[in-house]
Amino acid sequence: MKAGSLRIMNQDTLYQYRLLMAKTGRETEEEWLPLWMHLKDTAGIMEKLAKKWVPDSIPAAAGMNCSQFLTTAKFLGAVHDIGKATSYFQSIITQNCPQKYDEITGSGFVVNKKYRSAGKTPHAYAGQWILQSDMNEFHIPESLALVVGSHHGKPISYDYIMGETDMIKAYPVNFFGVEEDNTSRRLWEASWYAIMDQALHLAGVPRTDALPVLMPEAQVLLSGLLIIADWIASNTDYFPLLSLDDPGAEGAYPSRVEEGWARVSFPERWSSDIHLMDQEIFKERFDFWPNEVQAQMLKAVNDSKTPGLFVLEAQMGIGKTEAALGAAEILVSQNHNGGIFFGLPTQATSNGLFRRLYNWAQKVSEETVNAVRLAHGSAEFNEEYHKLALQGMSNVDEDEREQDRLGVHPWFQGNKRALLSDFVIGTVDQFLMASLKRKHFMLRHFGLAGKVVVIDECHAYDAYMNAYLDRSLQWMAAYGVPVILLSATLPSERRKELVECYAKAYSKYRLGKRRPDITYTRSDWKENTSYPLLTWTDGETVKQTDIRQSLPDKSVTIRYVNTIPDMIRLLDERLQDGGCGCIIANTVKAAQEIYTVCVHSMEQVRVILYHAQFTVPDRYEKEKQLLDKMGKSSCDSDRNRLILIGTQVLEQSLDYDADIMVTQLCPIDLLLQRIGRLHRHDKRNEKMPNYSRPDRLGKPECIILRDGENSYDSGSSAVYGEYLLMKTEQVLGTELKIPGDISHLVQMVYDLGNDLELTGDAYECAKDTYKNDLKTKKQSAKRYLLKAPSGKEISNILDTMEESSEKAAEASVRDSVSSVEVLLMKENADGDILFVKNDADKMPILSAFRIPDREEGRMVAMQRLRLPHIFSSTWNRGSVIEELEEQNRKKLAEWQMSPWICGELVLLLDQNNRTELNGCLLSYSFEKGLEYTRKEDEDAGERI
Repeated sequence: MKAGSLRIMNQDTLYQYRLLMAKTGRETEEEWLPLWMHLKDTAGIMEKLAKKWVPDSIPAAAGMNCSQFLTTAKFLGAVHDIGKATSYFQSIITQNCPQKYDEITGSGFVVNKKYRSAGKTPHAYAGQWILQSDMNEFHIPESLALVVGSHHGKPISYDYIMGETDMIKAYPVNFFGVEEDNTSRRLWEASWYAIMDQALHLAGVPRTDALPVLMPEAQVLLSGLLIIADWIASNTDYFPLLSLDDPGAEGAYPSRVEEGWARVSFPERWSSDIHLMDQEIFKERFDFWPNEVQAQMLKAVNDSKTPGLFVLEAQMGIGKTEAALGAAEILVSQNHNGGIFFGLPTQATSNGLFRRLYNWAQKVSEETVNAVRLAHGSAEFNEEYHKLALQGMSNVDEDEREQDRLGVHPWFQGNKRALLSDFVIGTVDQFLMASLKRKHFMLRHFGLAGKVVVIDECHAYDAYMNAYLDRSLQWMAAYGVPVILLSATLPSERRKELVECYAKAYSKYRLGKRRPDITYTRSDWKENTSYPLLTWTDGETVKQTDIRQSLPDKSVTIRYVNTIPDMIRLLDERLQDGGCGCIIANTVKAAQEIYTVCVHSMEQVRVILYHAQFTVPDRYEKEKQLLDKMGKSSCDSDRNRLILIGTQVLEQSLDYDADIMVTQLCPIDLLLQRIGRLHRHDKRNEKMPNYSRPDRLGKPECIILRDGENSYDSGSSAVYGEYLLMKTEQVLGTELKIPGDISHLVQMVYDLGNDLELTGDAYECAKDTYKNDLKTKKQSAKRYLLKAPSGKEISNILDTMEESSEKAAEASVRDSVSSVEVLLMKENADGDILFVKNDADKMPILSAFRIPDREEGRMVAMQRLRLPHIFSSTWNRGSVIEELEEQNRKKLAEWQMSPWICGELVLLLDQNNRTELNGCLLSYSFEKGLEYTRKEDEDAGERI
C-alpha cells in the first residue's frame, strides 16, 4: 500500500469492527457504547472545543494555524482510543458483559480470558504503537501518535517499555489474542484500518502523510485538549450509553454531538476588543484615573509589537494590581488569548483579591458568559466563591445572564481543571506546578497557554520555588504567553535572571534559534536601581524605562525597643488619643505571647490576633474583621485604640492601614512590605473620608522589637537565617524614604558581593550557610522539575515522576515538609461531636456513629488548620499521623464514608477545647488560635 493511502473496508469487516466495545455501564451491565461511536463523539467534541472555546493563541502556541489545528484535533479525537481495538482491552471490558463477549468472539475476534503480560499494554500506549508500528502502513508521524499515547495524562516512557522498539512485536497476544498470523490477527488489523478510515474522513484529510509533525509544545497542548474532549465524551450525562441490543446508528449524528455539547453548556470564549487602552477606558474599568506607574505600564504594552515578559517594580499601595489588569486586557486582545491567571503568594492574599478581580472581570465580560475560578486548596470554603459555585452557570436562563454574565462553571471544578476557566485567581503554586513532573500536566499547560499570566509579589519566593518559576517562564516563552511580574522589592540580580530566562527561552524555543539573539536598549538595565522601574521584552529585545512620579517620598521613622514591656509602654502613649497599631511577629508562638501580654497589660485596648493556625471559618472572620476595622472604609470609632497582631499573613496584599507599626526584624524586602501597610492610605479625603489620623500618629513610625540585647530571637533566625537579618540591621538607620530608599536598600542586602563592612566569624558562618542553602535548594528542586521544552518529543518527560495528591504536589513546589493538616472538632461528655466556634450553639450536633450529610461534611471540612511545625518534623511526623489515625479509627470510623471527610485526619478536643498529642498539650480559642506546650515543660512548671 502506498504511503498514506486508505484501505477500503468491506461491509463484513465494518460490521465486525462495530461490535467492539468502548464503554460499559457502571450502574448496570445492560448498557454499552460501541468504540466507533465513542470515537465519533470525541472527534465531534474536539471540533466544538476548537471552534467555540479554544482561543486563537492556543494554535499559535502550538506552531499551527487555526485550520491545521482544527483538522489535527478532529483526527486525534477520532483515533485516540484505537488501542481499545485489541484483544487484551476487549477481554477486560467484556468480563461483566457476556452477551457482547459472545458477539465479538463469534464474529472471529480472539479474546482470551487470561494474559501472561496483563497490564503491559494499557490502551493509550497500545494505541500509540498501533499508529507508529512498522508492522502497519499508517505512516503517522511519531509526534502525533505520541499524543494518543498521552491522553491518559502521562506520555510513554522508554523505561516503561524496557527498550522495546515495537510493543506489538513484543506482546502480540495482547493485541491479537494469538501469536501466529491467522484470521483473527488480520481481523484486528482490519479494525485498525476501519478506525483510520473513519478518522481521516471525519478530519477531512485525504492521506495520512498530510498530517503534521508536531513540535513538543503542540504535543503538550493537543494532549491537553484531547484529555478534555475525552472526559466530556465519556460522561454519560452528556453522551448516554445504549442498551445492549442497540448497535448504534450513523443516523444519530450529528445530532448526538450537538445535544451532548448543549448539555455541557460550556462558557463562551472570552476575548478583548481593547487593542489600545487610554485613560478613559482605564477609568471605566477601575473608577479612577491611571497614575504615572499605571500609565507607563499601559504605554509599554500598547507600544509592544511582540509582547513577552513585563516586570513592574513599584512601591506598595501604588496600584500595581490595576496596572496589571489593564495591561492584561490589552494583551488578551493583541495576543488573541482567552483569559487571565492571577497568582499570589498565599491563600489569604488570593481570597483578599478575589472580589477585586471579580469586579474587573464583570466589566470586561459584558458581551459573553464566562467562567471564573478561585484556585487554591481551600477555595471551596470561601463563602463568596461557594455561593457562586452553588449558583453555577449551566442552568442560568438568559434573563439572569443579562444581569450577571460571570459565574463558576461546574465542569471546571476539580484540581486538574483548575486553570481552564477564563478568569483564574489563586496561589502561585498553580503556576509553579506547570513545571512539576506530574500526571496530567498538559491540562495545566493548556489552561495557561490560552491566558495572560500575572504573578504578584514575585520577590516572595525562595531559591527552590524560583527554580519552578523559571522553568514555568521558559514554557510560557515557548508558547508565546505574555507574563506580568509584580514586585515592590525585587533584587536586581533576580530581575536579570527572570528577564533573561524568558527572553532566551523565547529565542531558543519559540523562534528555534540555537543561540539566543537578545538585544538591549540600555546597557545598564541589569544594575539599574531606579524606582519605580519597568523592564520588558518585545520579541528578542529587552527594554527598560524609569518611571517618574509626582508623589513625594514618605519619611518613616525607625525606632528600636528591647522588650515587650517597652513596646507596651510606647504603644500606650502613642494610642492615647486613638488610632490603631499593628504588630507583626515572625512566628505564631511569638505572636500569641505578644497578644497575651497586650491583653493583660493595656487598658481600654481592643486586640485582634491573626495568623495561619486558625480554622478556615475563623480566619475568614478575622480577615473580615481587620479589613472592616482598618481598611479603606474604617472610621475613628473602628480604629480607636485597636491593635492588630499577626505573622507574615499581614505582610502582603491585605489592604489595611496602620497608624503605627511594630515588627520583629526580618529581611529588608519583607520589612519594606510590612512598612507598606503603615499609613497606606495617605489621601484621607479620597480613600478614608471618615477618619483623621491623631496628631501623635501623624508621622509614620516603625518600631523594631528586639530580643533584649539581641537583635532578633531564635525563632526569627530559624525562619529567615542570620545572614539577611544581619545585613538588614546594618542598612537600617533612623529614617526610611518610601519609595526612594526601597531599591537601594534591597540591592545592598541581597548583593552577595557587598558585605556592608560586616566582619567576624559569626557573619562569615551566616553567609556560608546562606550560600549553601541557596545551592541546596536549587539542587533539590531538580528532583521534581519538568524538563524544558526542548527536543522533538515529550516522551520520557515524566520519568521519575512520583504520584502525589494535590496537597503533596503543592508542597513539592514549596520545599517544605508537608505540614500535618487536621480538621478540628470537639467531643463533649456525652460523646457528641461539636464544632469549635464561639457560636457553636448555632451549629449542628453530630454523632460519631453517623455519616455527616453533604452540608455537614462540608462544614466539618472547613474546620481545617495546619498543626505547628513541631508536629511535622522528620523524627515525629509519622508518629503524629499514626496517633491521629488510631483516634479516628476508634471514634470516627463512620465519618470516612463522607466524601468531604474521607482521607482527612480529625483532631478531637475535649469539651474545654484541650487535648494531648505526641507529648504536647494543645488548646484552641477564637482569640488565640491553636496553642501548644510540651507536656514535659508543663509538668516541670507544676513541680516548681
